[in-house]
Amino acid sequence: MGLRRSGIALVVSYVLICVIWGTTWLAIKVSIFTVPPFLSAGIRFSLASLIILAVLKVRKYKYRFDLKEIVFLLLIGLGSFSVPYGLVYWAEGRVTSGLTAITFAVMPFFAAILSRIYLKTNDLSPSKILGIAIGFAGLTVIFWNDLDIGSLGTVEGILAVVLSAILNAVVVVAVKKYGREIDPIYINLIPMALGAITLLSTSFFVEDWRGVEFNLATIVAIVYLAAFGSALAFALYYYLLKHISVVLLSMTSIVTPVIALFSGAIFLQEKFPPGTLFGSALILGGILLMNIFGEREQVAAASETRTEDVSS
Repeated sequence: MGLRRSGIALVVSYVLICVIWGTTWLAIKVSIFTVPPFLSAGIRFSLASLIILAVLKVRKYKYRFDLKEIVFLLLIGLGSFSVPYGLVYWAEGRVTSGLTAITFAVMPFFAAILSRIYLKTNDLSPSKILGIAIGFAGLTVIFWNDLDIGSLGTVEGILAVVLSAILNAVVVVAVKKYGREIDPIYINLIPMALGAITLLSTSFFVEDWRGVEFNLATIVAIVYLAAFGSALAFALYYYLLKHISVVLLSMTSIVTPVIALFSGAIFLQEKFPPGTLFGSALILGGILLMNIFGEREQVAAASETRTEDVSS
């Protein structure tokens, strides 16, 4: 019964992350109607940091001063919030949202390579590689009309998004290897606070605040991004990271753009791209392939390793 409940908790957490991050695209669109992007993101992470502090206080979390841990968390902040978000927001002015989604979806490939090198896992098994490729193909089918690379600015934007994806892959592997013992809520506090400081500072120097307006829609969007898109989603993300493979978790970067399409159609009356249904089916098939056959291959490989160790 305990194992069954644990499995259900993992599935629910995975689905929640996909739904939350899928709808954050809509919330980001709403939030930057009247507030500049870097300022909006900085306020988002500032509020998220305060929420995390409040949750830790309610839980009576016992802080400890560990210099190595603090340095590690600062590096996580640079690699997951400060630099990647800055790169993506910078790229948004040069690349379409669809092309951004496809480009960022290379993250599972980098995650698979890095986890094989540094975690010694079997994340480069045939089923997992095929699953990633099928999912990536599905996303490409959906956003096919956005694949227009017509200028140097577009190429620069693509490179920025690829670098963001690489940094995120590095962070998730690093947390899997070195951050397993850190509380999944506390692990977000210092990185998000650093992200807030970095993004607000960037906004102060490069954005014009004179036309900023905080209407009801903007406030609701930013609060949603802070409470659900940041505080809750990243806590679930690091909880899942302790229990499932890096590559399967990184596949959320392929699922969330599809959910973003549906949320945009529901709330903003946006039209679906022609290949949405077929592409969505490919993405689902890729994830199922990874989850069913890829995990079996990893378990089998681990069993063979244990057998060899015993025999030797």
